[in-house]
Amino acid sequence: MSIVEKAAEKLKALPAESPTAPQAEAAPLHTAPTVERLQDRTRVGDRPADRPAEPAATYHLDRLALKRKGLLPADNDADGRLADELRRIKRPLLNNAMGKGAETFARGNRILVTSAEAGEGKTFAAVNLALSLAREADFEVLLVDGDIPKSDITQVFGLDGKPGLMDVVADEQLVPAEVIIRTDVPNLLVVPAGKYHPLAAELFRSRRMEYVMDELGGRNRRRLLVFDSAPLLVTTESHVLASHMGQVVVMVAAGRTRQQALNTAVQSLSELQFIGLVLNMSRLPPTEDYFKRSYHPRALEGEV
Repeated sequence: MSIVEKAAEKLKALPAESPTAPQAEAAPLHTAPTVERLQDRTRVGDRPADRPAEPAATYHLDRLALKRKGLLPADNDADGRLADELRRIKRPLLNNAMGKGAETFARGNRILVTSAEAGEGKTFAAVNLALSLAREADFEVLLVDGDIPKSDITQVFGLDGKPGLMDVVADEQLVPAEVIIRTDVPNLLVVPAGKYHPLAAELFRSRRMEYVMDELGGRNRRRLLVFDSAPLLVTTESHVLASHMGQVVVMVAAGRTRQQALNTAVQSLSELQFIGLVLNMSRLPPTEDYFKRSYHPRALEGEV
């Protein structure tokens, strides 16, 4: 018997093993108290393939500092009322992000918080909306400071000098994941505004911006992006930034926002977006009946 025949006989004598398919480890949707950073991904022409994202230290969110700056309620009673109001406001936003709304909106996980003019409470709303959304079990939230001229979130959070949105859009060698800062609030991450750039509007309109938006969104993850934007009637880049969003929340200050300014701001937005109007600084008691679609076909009114 040849060597080959002997080997064949030995193989026949071995017990058969049932093949088992390798099991892929399921990645969690979120972790607590910190959130996993975006994985480094490569797209031809955007950045070198050998630039892995480095892990970042967890950033402590100073709630006392936010209260002193007026970005969080000063007392527990106000905090409780605000939490209830935010639940009603975020409900349609979540439904649209999950595709469960009455209509389907592309890029529904991208939410822009803005206003017609300055001083109408958009940054307050953006921060508290992001904190409220971060309490949802099935999502992680990325709060992005898109108000490049003022950068209130960047300053109040103590993130001055750190690379942010403007830097990663302007520099193709910078990996989007490198500007993401994870916080000690479960499911909440932050992106600073970055260094001011005089061509912000042009850069926001570039192909690079769309790539950055995709990367910040985590692609296959249930990540919600909440942008604080400059007022729509104040800067040109706010309109371009809004064009990348699926949902836009427009703050309306009671007794302050001019009707003509609000009309102009809303008309500058796309009819393909979900546009929500949130009444701010009102003394009227909030009720479920206060949510109605009287101003815009897809408008939401609430009190914050």
